[in-house]
Amino acid sequence: MFEKSLTDLIQGLRANKRNEAQYIQTSLEEIQSEVQMSDTQYKSAAIDKLNYLHMLGYDMNWANFNIVEVMASSRFNEKRAGYLAATQSFHQETDVLMLTTNLIRKDLASSNAMEVSVALDGLAQIVTPEQAADLFEDVLAILGHPRPYIRKKALVCLYRLVLRYPEGLHEFVPRLKDALDDPDPSVVSSAVSVICELSRTNPHNYMPLAPKLYHLLNSSTNNWMRIKIVKLFASLTPIEPRLAKKLHGPLSQLIKVTTAMSLLYECIHTAVVGDVISVPIPVTDNIGREIDFAELCAQNLVRFYESKDHNLCYVGLVTLAHLQAKRPDLVVDQYDIIIGCLDYPDLSIRMRALEVITGMTTRRTLTTSVKRLMSQLILSNTVALQPSNTTNGGLGNGTRAAGSDDDASLSIDSLGTSLVSAQGSFVSPRRSRKLDADPADSPEYRTAIVDSILDMCSRNSYSNMTNFEWYVATLVDLVYVSGVDVGHKLSERLLDVTVRVRQVREYSVKMARRLLSDKNIVEYITCKSPNAKVLSTAAYILGEYSSLLPASSDDIGLLLPPSLSRLNGEQQAMFIQAAMKVYTNWLHDVSGYWNNEMWELVRSVTSATVSTLSTLVFSCADVEATKATAAGSMPMHVLLAAIPLQASVRLRQFFEITKAVSVATSNPSDSAPRICVELHSLFTTYELNPVSAAAQSKVPVPEGLDLDQPVGDPIPDRSRIVMPPSPKPQPRSRRRSTHRDDKNSKSREDRKNDPFYLGGDGADGVNARDLIDLPDVDDIPVVALDLSMEKPATKADKKSKKSKSKKSGRPEKKTHKSRVRSPSPPPVSVDIVGDEDMPAGAAVDDHEQLPTVAATQQT
Repeated sequence: MFEKSLTDLIQGLRANKRNEAQYIQTSLEEIQSEVQMSDTQYKSAAIDKLNYLHMLGYDMNWANFNIVEVMASSRFNEKRAGYLAATQSFHQETDVLMLTTNLIRKDLASSNAMEVSVALDGLAQIVTPEQAADLFEDVLAILGHPRPYIRKKALVCLYRLVLRYPEGLHEFVPRLKDALDDPDPSVVSSAVSVICELSRTNPHNYMPLAPKLYHLLNSSTNNWMRIKIVKLFASLTPIEPRLAKKLHGPLSQLIKVTTAMSLLYECIHTAVVGDVISVPIPVTDNIGREIDFAELCAQNLVRFYESKDHNLCYVGLVTLAHLQAKRPDLVVDQYDIIIGCLDYPDLSIRMRALEVITGMTTRRTLTTSVKRLMSQLILSNTVALQPSNTTNGGLGNGTRAAGSDDDASLSIDSLGTSLVSAQGSFVSPRRSRKLDADPADSPEYRTAIVDSILDMCSRNSYSNMTNFEWYVATLVDLVYVSGVDVGHKLSERLLDVTVRVRQVREYSVKMARRLLSDKNIVEYITCKSPNAKVLSTAAYILGEYSSLLPASSDDIGLLLPPSLSRLNGEQQAMFIQAAMKVYTNWLHDVSGYWNNEMWELVRSVTSATVSTLSTLVFSCADVEATKATAAGSMPMHVLLAAIPLQASVRLRQFFEITKAVSVATSNPSDSAPRICVELHSLFTTYELNPVSAAAQSKVPVPEGLDLDQPVGDPIPDRSRIVMPPSPKPQPRSRRRSTHRDDKNSKSREDRKNDPFYLGGDGADGVNARDLIDLPDVDDIPVVALDLSMEKPATKADKKSKKSKSKKSGRPEKKTHKSRVRSPSPPPVSVDIVGDEDMPAGAAVDDHEQLPTVAATQQT
């Protein structure tokens, strides 16, 4: 007899906790000897123990052949143990699976229903494509078995077989249709479940079954089967719209009378997804009123939101999001209930509620929604730096206090551990007294909140916006309290609203100046900082619309901070370009009241600007180059060449402008120099409007211009130039060769005695003789190659050119057509610039919807 049974093995494991691994190893050795016995009873007991150890994580693939032997036992208990081990151990690559095909076929044809049952269970788990093709007909024949228990298992097994053998689906679908008429409800329920699963891939194949499924929906009392049928109709209704009218009555009746929340959810979900709610047939509610079917669904969905079960709340919000896309008027009425879901501790529920709130926000509820979402960002455990304008500007009732000069300072949260990290992030985690993590600290949730705020405020070209200054203040607040990397999104929205809404430009300039003057942001900024893009946009706004505010020379210093060298070339270029605009605008402003004091001020500011630009060049260039320049050994133009091209070009321009101003103001004068007055016109000649993304493709082609015709002669391919054959080398003279050999041998002797010479003959290095005996340089032939790319002139060309030169009396000159700059389009007399600039003569299609793009930078 075997030493231990399965019970003894389990008891031994509990008794040997300290040396469990050693005990299991000893048991495995005993099992290996037991499976080699000829008695299947001993093998079955060993396989039972091996099944248990396999569930603990120990491998049992070494006993695959022994498992097949137990599966072939004539005793049902042993056969069941073998099939159980096969389902746990066998996989698609198991080599002994081919031995089980005939074994399973024999068990499927057995007169013992229990053997047929265990064979169906095992086959469904271990079936391979080859086995599915071989045994499909055998399992299909079992659908006529007298026992419902076997017919039900055969349907489920056939579902697993057609997944491996799709060709059998043509024979399986008619039998499924017959199974729907089976007298046993369990068989019908299994058939509906199989159809529901198969319809996920291709619902068209099961459209002929709709009449029988509709009959079962009205006649069945099994809620689980009703759920499957309703879910199946949700996939069939989009294919056949006429089913919506047919399902209107049964679904509305089930919604009113059912008490099962699962069935209620499936009915509402199918009515919304299948567009049954669009059928213009009224229904009666619980108090006898005639209402719309969609309104009935919305009323019953409230039961899900108000439930304390998080699962019910989640699925209710999912269905409400689908209902919102078709009937947003019904969702708006439930605003107070949905916004309360933002307080759920479950993050998934918050995300779904956030999605619904974003879509249901109107002009009346916009401020309330943004205030609620901003409060979750501020009151979480993530934010450490909070702007003082959060109360009045970002969360207030649309007041303008956020951008006023009185509240220019920032208030620091007393619980914060630091102001700003070295990477320029404006948040730092602080210790929370709560044991559970706050969902508002999740980066995913915080990013979703920012996206929702931006979407609600800018939807449909700001159709819900009533106070644009409040919106700009909110964008600035998000720079501080977002806590995630959303700088690119905030910069896009800030630039878009500033360019489109003319009335808010002055306020945007104030907020941009405020951002750039915040040392907690600017001093720690780098090119990888989350809000580097926001500061670049703020610099652009301050430079582009600086004329809307009184000019100040302090703005030049704000746009040329010491930390500018840590940004990339594109960001540096935006700051330098903006500084040029502010500088020229300030010159234009002071020229209006010119006197000796203004002359001295212009000289001082220009000198300080040149000094700041020079320092910027030193910090942006290489360190060694900076030291050399400081010593006066390297000119400035060499340093400028080491700077990124975008910034280098604008620095050169700025240096030229300051140089011209310095020359013009070298001596005092009674009136302002002309250059100080007119420099500002370089940037303000044309108004900057948003440019359509389709403008380039809409440029009309001039008449007579063929874009496919080459402009000039084709450039020859250098790779196809045939090199002329090199001449054969002439034999060297004997006298010259002898002289060179003597010279080389003397050199070798000198190097051999030189202790500082590292080369030499042998395995340690390259053989010097091989290098010395190479052909002399004078012996290498020199061939003159004609690689000219010019096309040789023909006699006709020379004659024509000669005659033209004689007629004109002077050499021929090339003429270029002067480029005529198209006039700027007239300004659009609306508050919000909705129409982007298009080229002259461009025809825009009526159905074409142009995307919103940011303004381009005017240079």
